[in-house]
Amino acid sequence: MWKPLLFFSVWLSLTVPLQLIAVFTIFQPLLAVDKSGIIMLGLLLLSTIANVYFATRVWKWIEDKLYKRKTFM
Repeated sequence: MWKPLLFFSVWLSLTVPLQLIAVFTIFQPLLAVDKSGIIMLGLLLLSTIANVYFATRVWKWIEDKLYKRKTFM
């Protein structure tokens, strides 16, 4: 139970700053036009959902590899 929580906390703490730098650097001209910040929140939400989805896929792959290694040894 603690392994997925540890993995997700480490994964998100490492990737979220890099993700925000990349997204806001790419879309900086679009964000300069919007003064209310709605586009920024939308981009943040979409990129975070994509990051969590990718982390889930990576965790499933790691879990599958660990299960196969423990089962077949």
